[in-house]
Amino acid sequence: MAVVFVVLAILVIGGAVAFAAGRSPGLPGADRDRRPDGGSGSTFDVVVRGYRMDEVDARIEALEQENAALRGRRQERG
Repeated sequence: MAVVFVVLAILVIGGAVAFAAGRSPGLPGADRDRRPDGGSGSTFDVVVRGYRMDEVDARIEALEQENAALRGRRQERG
């Protein structure tokens, strides 16, 4: 019985190593960006401590305005 557990443990460890080494197909590749704007408005300059906060703040503000406009149109229809 102990031999079965040892063999099972070796198989599990071997599978983990194969996955980590890239021999396993792993996760599927990412699809292209399907957003209407192509995602072009969501790239930020990278600086030493992350992203430039003024760019992030400007993007958040634009998204908030877009969200408010969409909510307003939905309320007008319904």
